[in-house]
Amino acid sequence: MTDSWSVIGVVPAARESQQVSRTRIHRADDSEQFLYTGYCVSLYTDDLESYYANLRGDQPGIFVICEQEEGEDELWPLVVTLSYDEMASYVEVETPVFALPIPPDVYAWVEHYVLEHYVPTEKKKRRREKWVEQSWKPLRRPVDS
Repeated sequence: MTDSWSVIGVVPAARESQQVSRTRIHRADDSEQFLYTGYCVSLYTDDLESYYANLRGDQPGIFVICEQEEGEDELWPLVVTLSYDEMASYVEVETPVFALPIPPDVYAWVEHYVLEHYVPTEKKKRRREKWVEQSWKPLRRPVDS
């Protein structure tokens, strides 16, 4: 039985390697390490706000979202994403998510994409309605009257 899982790194690869595969790269008495290949990170314009927030955060991350088959001990990568919102949606349903620092080449790629496509929306302040003195009436009479 496996006690714990961790992701120790993300390595950018050539786009040609799109077939998902797993290779054991280390085995010791009580541990194993595997290399999973073929996971593509795609960027979408509707996630620009999320990428921007990720890059501006204290610890910009690339997120490996994993799945576990019912009754199995083993975790498998399901999605690799740079979207903070996508990662948070998986965390909300208690899916295992591992956050890692963004590799420099990937950071530069995302930063270029955000700078090219992202246009911040101006936050509009809500206007409060003015209360009309006569429109407000207490629900009860004061105690001292």
